[in-house]
Amino acid sequence: MTRVYFLYHIDEQKSFDGVYHYGKLVGMYSAMELARAAIERLRDQPGFRDHPDHWKIHPRTLNRDSWTKGFVKETHERIR
Repeated sequence: MTRVYFLYHIDEQKSFDGVYHYGKLVGMYSAMELARAAIERLRDQPGFRDHPDHWKIHPRTLNRDSWTKGFVKETHERIR
């Protein structure tokens, strides 16, 4: 079972009905330690330094489905 680690930097943005998250995929790494090292290298760069604690590491297994129950489409339109 091969694991990879997706590193995201997340911005919180306001939508009409609350807060939603927008993430930038920063990179994919073969080990958790490499993803954490990338955070240390990049955290003082423009944009990242404005939200220094908004990092997320998502481990995933290669050749395995991640979205097994489907999803709901987000439209950002008001429901009447």
